[in-house]
Amino acid sequence: MDSKEIDAYIGTARGQLEDAKLALREGRYALSSFLSALSAENASSALIIKLGARPSKKHKNSLVLHRLVPSLPDDLKSVLEEIIESLKSLEPHITISRYPVRKGQDLLPPERFYTKEAAEESFSLAEMVLKRCMEVLKSLS
Repeated sequence: MDSKEIDAYIGTARGQLEDAKLALREGRYALSSFLSALSAENASSALIIKLGARPSKKHKNSLVLHRLVPSLPDDLKSVLEEIIESLKSLEPHITISRYPVRKGQDLLPPERFYTKEAAEESFSLAEMVLKRCMEVLKSLS
């Protein structure tokens, strides 16, 4: 468990969440959703490392955490389940927000597909993931 590595992931997650907030303010909803999802991924990567495992290389930290839950103390399980559910909602945005999206017969650029509400939801989930990951990291220190 390398505390410098964990600190780097948390620092990256914080920066990405700040950038997601700026993008949201500027009406760049696809970018905000992308950065929110990356923030949650980096925060959960820090947690996974602290738990002695390796983060997913396929943007699926929810699966890694799911495998770790049975080995954790009961008091952490409910928090990790909350993180996992949020990650499951956010992880698709890492890809969807970067490529044209099929909507019916149309192929839309992400900027025309994402709405303010979707970006706000992604931001809120990512904010919660970062907060919960930091709480768990603190409790494990």
